[in-house]
Amino acid sequence: MSLAELPSYPVEFCEVLKSNDPDHYFKAVHVYKFNADGIRYRATFEEYRHHVYVLQFCLEENSETDDKFDRLAHVGPSVARKVLVTCASIGLSIHRENPLASFFFTARPAADEQSIAGRVRNKRLSVYRYFAGFFFDSERFTHSCSVEQGSYLILNRHYEQQEPDARQKITHLLDPQLKKTSGENKSS
Repeated sequence: MSLAELPSYPVEFCEVLKSNDPDHYFKAVHVYKFNADGIRYRATFEEYRHHVYVLQFCLEENSETDDKFDRLAHVGPSVARKVLVTCASIGLSIHRENPLASFFFTARPAADEQSIAGRVRNKRLSVYRYFAGFFFDSERFTHSCSVEQGSYLILNRHYEQQEPDARQKITHLLDPQLKKTSGENKSS
């Protein structure tokens, strides 16, 4: 089944907010909005050097709160699936515009997912990981997951061929973001 055959929500492109410093590692943020059965979502793809885009999404009503990415929208599995398909569709449209695009996201575990031995069970990351594997095929992308950090990198193989140190450069670039993830959760 292709992405086009899966139900998703119509997306409204809002804006691109570009960095004032063209030499900075942060390039722009691409903002999208969509309605999911009466619930308004905001999805952003932060664009960084090395053609990497960091996906974040939340309920629009929570978009100005510090814990916007920690709040769950108890919407049920069919709506949640369509929300994730919609975010994947946006990512693939970015890839069509920038064939070197790679993607990154984080998923913080829920408070009740800390296990006894200090191991973390992260249902959100497991679900996102499934969708990433489904939509971003392994012929064009390499997938890396860190359960400890709740992070996931979808590395574009074409870019990796052009830039053999791509993984290290992207990881180094996002390292400050990964450190923030452990405290304030930078992504959904």
